[in-house]
Amino acid sequence: MSSIDRILDAVKAVLEELQKQNIFLKVSVDREASIVRIYGEDSHYIKRASSGLGEVLELAYTTAEHHPYWAILYNGTEICKTVLERWESDLTADQISEISWRCDEIKMALGRLEK
Repeated sequence: MSSIDRILDAVKAVLEELQKQNIFLKVSVDREASIVRIYGEDSHYIKRASSGLGEVLELAYTTAEHHPYWAILYNGTEICKTVLERWESDLTADQISEISWRCDEIKMALGRLEK
């Protein structure tokens, strides 16, 4: 049995005990990445997406700017962050302008990769 399976079995046992106390949680498993995620029963899909994006943001913020894919990752992630933050409302003119600028930055980075 793999370590992720052992972890999942232990988590399931805890979740069963919590259910007896009327505490309901959702579990998501990414076996390939060896990740188990536990969500509150009322966690909204936008909040879950934002939380997952936090992992990408951390990578984007800590990747050295000289990495050939950095500008694509960084600007793409920032676009996603803005969109998720405004998911339930309209984007402002400034946000649309910033997204457009970031798209231009991504295009330039792609152009550098083509050379």
